[in-house]
Amino acid sequence: MRLSFISIICSSNNLKISKLLGLAILTIEDGTIISEFESFVKVVPHLSKSERAALNLDYSKIRSAPTLSDIAPEIIEIIENTHTVFIDQFSCSIFKKAFREIGYPAGSANIILEKAYKNYLKSTTPFSLYNAMELLKIQQPLHSLRDICLAMEKILDTLNTISSDNNPVLSSMENERSDGNEIDFSHLPKSPGVYFFKDYNDQTIYIGKAKNISKRVRSHFTSRLKFELELCRQTTSIDFEETGSEVIALLLEAHYIHSLKPKYNTLQKEIIDPYIITSKMDSKGVLRIQLVQKSYSDNQNEFYYNRTSVLQKVKEVQQKFNLCNRYAGIERTSNKCNDPIFCKGICEGKEDKQSYNQRVHKALDYIFAQRPSYILKLRGRSAFEESLVLVKNGIYQGFGFIDKEANINSIADIESFIKYYPHNYFTARILDQYFKNTRPSLQNVIRLT
Repeated sequence: MRLSFISIICSSNNLKISKLLGLAILTIEDGTIISEFESFVKVVPHLSKSERAALNLDYSKIRSAPTLSDIAPEIIEIIENTHTVFIDQFSCSIFKKAFREIGYPAGSANIILEKAYKNYLKSTTPFSLYNAMELLKIQQPLHSLRDICLAMEKILDTLNTISSDNNPVLSSMENERSDGNEIDFSHLPKSPGVYFFKDYNDQTIYIGKAKNISKRVRSHFTSRLKFELELCRQTTSIDFEETGSEVIALLLEAHYIHSLKPKYNTLQKEIIDPYIITSKMDSKGVLRIQLVQKSYSDNQNEFYYNRTSVLQKVKEVQQKFNLCNRYAGIERTSNKCNDPIFCKGICEGKEDKQSYNQRVHKALDYIFAQRPSYILKLRGRSAFEESLVLVKNGIYQGFGFIDKEANINSIADIESFIKYYPHNYFTARILDQYFKNTRPSLQNVIRLT
């Protein structure tokens, strides 16, 4: 059984106001560590002085850390199809709350260690990690979040050993698969792509992506997770689509999940409306920058996808073009803004509206010019082809495959090979994470002018 032990740091013991500041994840199967993750989390807006004073850690590590939006896809991938384990219900609630706030459903915990401890031992001693370790005679340093994850694993393992004859935590998860379905795996390739689980009505009930389709599909049928057992019982056939590369597999998976909405896929079914930057002339003749959440259905797609990233871009142009915080949508006030350095006084009537509006137009042009247009060259489905991903002005267009010996003389020639797909929140996230994690070479990226 694959378990993901999650330990967290938060800013308060009040669930309503507490913020996630850091976390560690240790995924373990049969006593072997499968994957590790540990990071501080930058909070936006910053914590108050009183909140910082109450913390027993170096706050500079928080300020320089990535936001949860930046690391969420990696975390979701780590814990997907595992049983998550938290120390207590409060830790679980903070984790789920933080992910809900950025638009990610994080599921629910399978195991709460405090509950397991009380069910097994019926101890009158209040639960804490230290008390549990002392009572169970477990030796483990607790100098880091990773150490805490290791201690959690040792406690749970000891509890399971003590109660091996009557195991209320894991017994319901260890049922053998007994559906009788004979699934043929022989046709599945050992290459990247998307796979489809279908039921007896030939309806797609689950879609996944993999670097190795055959290996990943087989892992579903050897798993003892409750989710996997039920999925495999319902599956009568498996189809697939090769992609040549993992990034195209991710893009295609996102498309199919949203369009087909399989019942066993929980993520990516509903498209999350992004925040974008727009402008509007107010009744006084001042051109205002606005941050709005926009539906993809109107085809005015942008590459910003959460309020934090949009706000960071607006703050950048506000300072670069000497705009007013109030009219740039950064401050909500009916009075003058609180920026005496960059604002030239438009909010106090001290600056000519035409001059100010010209700078706003320049700022909007600057934002648009930064939206990249490029073709991403990746591995093809065979040694004789390569794959291409097309992005125009920051908007994902689609992908295609091309023979390595094909005669290409223009961008139009390349575009003729592209199969077009919708741009949405998830495709923006996938491409953004690809560039952050992979840092592709200049040979892999063709910039378009």
